[in-house]
Parts: sequence; structure tokens; C-alpha cells
Amino acid sequence: MKVYYYKSAKGNFGDDLNEWIWDELLPGFFDGNEDFLFSGIGTIINSVLMPKHKRWVVFSSGVGYGAPPENFGDDNWDILCVRGPLSARVLGLSEDKGVTDGAALLSLLPEFQPIPETDRKGVVFIPHHKALQSGLWEEACRRSGVGFVNPEDDARSVIHRIRQSKLVLADAMHAAIIADAMRVPWVPVVSSNHINTFKWVDWTETINITYKPWILGSSSLRESVRNKSLRLYGDCYFMNESKPDVVIDEFYRMKVYKSRRWWPLYESLSRAVFYKFPDKILAFVERFFFTAFNERYISSAAERLAEAARFGGQLSDEDVFRHNVKKLNDLLVKVKSRSDKKE
Repeated sequence: MKVYYYKSAKGNFGDDLNEWIWDELLPGFFDGNEDFLFSGIGTIINSVLMPKHKRWVVFSSGVGYGAPPENFGDDNWDILCVRGPLSARVLGLSEDKGVTDGAALLSLLPEFQPIPETDRKGVVFIPHHKALQSGLWEEACRRSGVGFVNPEDDARSVIHRIRQSKLVLADAMHAAIIADAMRVPWVPVVSSNHINTFKWVDWTETINITYKPWILGSSSLRESVRNKSLRLYGDCYFMNESKPDVVIDEFYRMKVYKSRRWWPLYESLSRAVFYKFPDKILAFVERFFFTAFNERYISSAAERLAEAARFGGQLSDEDVFRHNVKKLNDLLVKVKSRSDKKE
């Protein structure tokens, strides 16, 4: 069996921890056999990312960016659990399959045991990795006095930054998930409309917390232009409403919309016209007129970060968290037996 996960070209800590967490939880188990794949942490249950004609074990993966593979749930699939109740529902699974995100299992590893609050310090902001494409969040953090953590850095390094902090401002969902596992208070924030409400609500429902994010706005002109164009080519995933039924209805609506035959061509053309071409022009202009174009965006983003840092943060109830971890761990024990039966 081989661990399968999304690999960003520049790295993304929430996905990259798949590279080692499962080997540490199940030492010596994964042998690299690509005919039998293990789908772990990440929003990868869709027809684009998952190879066809493979046997799968699904363990805490989630839905969020597209329709599942056509054969999802047939004899080639062994679905132990998914990220949350929204994923379970749109996949036609029983409610008990929606456990929580597998990154909660970090709490079982000796290296990542929570640090006493008295030994932690500072506030950090961890943006979604796509926010680095055109945002100036490192400068906004510098002005606000908030520590900047690059989501493209080594996963272990990012996790240690989280566990050593007093508060995490989480634009990247796994910043919040890992902070919760480290028992570090966190505040959900939104840098753009690319932030996926479905994913967040899917997870927060498993810890009995209502998703109410703090809106940061854009940190540069380029980021603002990108944010305004997202809806035009189907990359707008943020919703003002976080009620599960409403979020699921919107997921179905976009699923139907993107299933139309003309969608791939339309998406490609509109992305080029409304985002890629303007972004190249703005990137060129930005080199010569940085201050004039971006000063007000950076100042506003820094102010919003400082306000979010004063919010105080939240944590899941300890009993709820431990219950979820126990359920995940009990299911993880079954992974090896499932593999043995299918060999």
C-alpha cells in the first residue's frame, strides 16, 4: 500500500505531513505498492486528483473542490472515515463515517505533545498557500507585530511554530486543525474568496464549533484583482453563510454547473482573460510602483491582523477532541487488517 496525497509544486504543510505521519503511526506498514492506495489527509476526494482503476483505503480525506470519482464506493473502495459530516453526506455515506481530520492524530506522536501555555509565546498568521501568489502578507504581519509562517515551509517546522505559539490566526485550515491538536487557541481568518467554506464547516462540525471567520481583505492590488475574478472561473469557495444545509446546497449547485460540457473551455479562457493576463501586467507595474499601488492594502491588512490577534481564539472541548482522536486511532488499527484481506 502507498500513501497518496496532493503535492503542491512549492509545498504545502497541510498536505506534506502525509509524507511521514502515517509511517510514524503505522511503522513499516506502507510498502509503496501503487496498486493499493491510502488516501489520508487532504481535500482529494475528486475525479481529477484520484487515479482511476485503483484500490483505495480512504481515511479522513475530504470533499471540497469537485465531484468524487464515478466509481467511488464500489468494491475497489474501502472507506473507513472521511473528514466530516458534510463530506459523508455528499458522498452518500452514513453519518458515523464523518469523524474528523486525520491531522488530529499528531497529538499521539511524542514529538508533538502540547507545550504548557506558560512556555508558549506570540501570535502567528498562517495564510493559505495560494495567498502567497499575489499577497504581501509577510509585510502586513511585520507591521502588525504578528509572526508570519510560510505554509510552503517544511511541515514539521510549521507544526512546531504552531505548538510554540499562544495564538494562531488560521487562513490555512490545517493551521487551525493542527493548532487545535496542539491545544493552541486559533482564530479562523479569510484572506480571499478562495477560502473554502465547505471544507471548514465539514471540519468544525466535528468539533462542535460554528465557523465564524474574521475577514482580512486583500494585502495587495494584485491580490484584490485576483479575489474579484475568482467567481468568474469557478474558484470562489467562500460563503457568508455557514449553516451546513446551505453550504451543501451550494456545493451541489457548483457541481452541476461545472459538470456541463462547455465548462472546461470556459474555465480555461476566463481564467486567462480575467486573472492570468491582468496579473502579469500588475506584477510588472508593481516592480516600479510598489508603494503607490499597495500601501493602503498592506496597511488595511495589517490593521485587520492586529484586530484578529486581539480576538482571543477558541479551542474544541477537550473531551470532544479526545473522543475524535480515539475514533480515528481505533479505525487506524483496522487499516492493516483491511490490507491483509485484500492481498
